[in-house]
Amino acid sequence: MKIQTVLHKPEEHAQKLEFFKNWEELTYTTKMIPYENCYIAVLEIPDEDFEKLVGIFQSKEEAMGAFLSNAMEYGWEIVPESYVIYHAHFEDNKLFAGLLPKDSNPAIFDHLHLENMVKEMAKYPRVVVYSYDVVTYIKDVYPEVDSKLYVITREISKVKGYAPDLEQLAQIYGVNLQSLEDKLRFIQELITKPIKLKDGELQLPPVDKPTITC
Repeated sequence: MKIQTVLHKPEEHAQKLEFFKNWEELTYTTKMIPYENCYIAVLEIPDEDFEKLVGIFQSKEEAMGAFLSNAMEYGWEIVPESYVIYHAHFEDNKLFAGLLPKDSNPAIFDHLHLENMVKEMAKYPRVVVYSYDVVTYIKDVYPEVDSKLYVITREISKVKGYAPDLEQLAQIYGVNLQSLEDKLRFIQELITKPIKLKDGELQLPPVDKPTITC
């Protein structure tokens, strides 16, 4: 298991580890990575260590869940090993939404099946969107999505002070985004390669960075 948190200064690391006094059976390695004006602390615990807690807990999985819940109380979050891209648009005044998981194919849902899409989305620890506006379509049925979001326009704006909409960016690339699948695959390209903007290229932070802002 890998968990991470944001530190404003390295001295906060010891405080963030205070909860570990309740988990003496576990071993861990830790590293600190500079991030914007802060630091990301990453802590890794071997999965097999949680087997030592079987007896206290009914299973290794239950022990891992309890540990993660305790860590989250101290501001830690899981390092996501997978993600899903989400986008939505209207066709003939009807809402269609789509998911594109990492290393998989897109799935498209109409407005009558958004809850099915949300159930699928909930399986992933990170949800990537180009801009936050598409989140409003699912916020009522999936309010927890905010805790998983990676919003590309926010990351662009932090550096550039502005962010083009998806269609404007497509014009810079010279691509025609007609279908929802086109848009999902275009967003996928944006998180795997430097983004081309009118004033140069920009490398986005990794998708697995903490959702906590610096």
